[in-house]
Amino acid sequence: MMDYRTGLLLFTVCWAVVRSQTLTESEPVVKSPGQSHKLTCTYTGISDSSADISWIRQAEGKGLEWVSHISAPSGSTKYYSTSVKNRFTISRDNDVDQVYLHMNSLTAEDSAVYYCARMYHCAYFDYWGQGTAVTVNSDNTLPPKITLVSVPREDIRALMCSIYDFYPEKLTVKWKKNEIEETGFTTWPPKSFRNTFSAVSVLNVKNTDWDSKAVYTCEVTHKGKLYMKKASKAAVTLALNQPSPKELFNNNQAKLDCIVSGQDRSVVNDMRITWQINEHNVSDAITSTPNSRNGQHSKISTLTRSLSEWQTVNKVRCSAMRDNMTPVIQDLTVHKGDWKKTKVTVHVLPEEEISKGNEVTLVCLVSSLEQQDYYIAWSEYIGQKTGNYVDGINFPPQKTQQGYSVTSVYYTTKDKWNNHMYTCNVWPAGSNSSMNPQAVSKAQGNSLELSWGEYNIHDAVEEDEFSSLWSTAASFIFLFIASLFYSMIISLVKVNKQTCTL
Repeated sequence: MMDYRTGLLLFTVCWAVVRSQTLTESEPVVKSPGQSHKLTCTYTGISDSSADISWIRQAEGKGLEWVSHISAPSGSTKYYSTSVKNRFTISRDNDVDQVYLHMNSLTAEDSAVYYCARMYHCAYFDYWGQGTAVTVNSDNTLPPKITLVSVPREDIRALMCSIYDFYPEKLTVKWKKNEIEETGFTTWPPKSFRNTFSAVSVLNVKNTDWDSKAVYTCEVTHKGKLYMKKASKAAVTLALNQPSPKELFNNNQAKLDCIVSGQDRSVVNDMRITWQINEHNVSDAITSTPNSRNGQHSKISTLTRSLSEWQTVNKVRCSAMRDNMTPVIQDLTVHKGDWKKTKVTVHVLPEEEISKGNEVTLVCLVSSLEQQDYYIAWSEYIGQKTGNYVDGINFPPQKTQQGYSVTSVYYTTKDKWNNHMYTCNVWPAGSNSSMNPQAVSKAQGNSLELSWGEYNIHDAVEEDEFSSLWSTAASFIFLFIASLFYSMIISLVKVNKQTCTL
């Protein structure tokens, strides 16, 4: 068998004039120790049967070093230098005229310019590529990345410390509670993944300990260096509100508020709020506003999207995070159903009930056969409709016997009720336009007549569904009249009003 090092020496005197035959290597790369890479050599103007290809490299300040060779055309014969044997693999694909060098477990010694060359009749290399640089970071260490999350499990909470993208394999893990070392945790041995390593350690804590706001620390020692992540029960609350119906109707845009609140101003101010739409990070059209009221501090992050953009949204995520604190996350799923099968009714208390106070309460009830999000806004006017919309107090969807219902409550004064017209305006999520508004006024009377819009179901709703909805509406009004229910609603609205002003 021919000595390939002899062939390398011969190439200086046997270099042939390059005609139409060329060899081209893939692009230069920079890799970290332990990673893999595949070099590609594309040959043109050379037949498969004569494309005996070798890989040769030259490290900085050193001479040429033969690496590997594959025979033509079958590739049945392969050779490797001792420095890469069992780490590198050579292969070929004659359909695309390419030869590959699969490089695994890269080290700093593999940094070099790599050439592919055609060997002519086992004598010398006559065609060479221009070479491509492979640089492997000389630091043979990849520090670990750490995340720490808490997962509730009945009466305990599992703290999971994920350690990943580190090299070499060896590390140690410790847990601490309020700087005192803990025992009884479980750490799984590191697993190799894409030439780096990953590991997981889990500490189970009682809910009572977690609720006491104890600080838990996952400490990782790797290559003599200490890395850590801390977690404790969040001292804040996070709320992600539905888009404001008023903005949808007035400005054709969706505005969502993500509100982080707490009693510690510095903690609230340090919270970083991020957004995702359909599982993609977004950072444009976002504003942030701090607020303080009655000892409660809040930060409001507002995400704005045009109506056309909002119609493509299926899921929104708002996250609030701070150093040494477990992230707080709220998700909002947009339910888009068959909104054409929707019933909208507006209800008012009987006149004898209205006469007892100075405030009139209107209730808009939106019912559908399947779960669907509705954005409900109110408008009031005398004579010609002004097109100015305001938000009512909207409640979450409720499961009913026949499907789902959404309720919006609106308050007005008795003086306005005597001469104003009020409309409930409903915009189904995912729709290009709103439904026909449902109107009510004192002149129309306060009877519970069902109003139908252009898109409402007519004969499509069977009689039993109609009766069930009527029964639901009647029961709702009966309970609404009852003093206990009435006071409950008033209290709930007051809480909502206070929350909205934060």
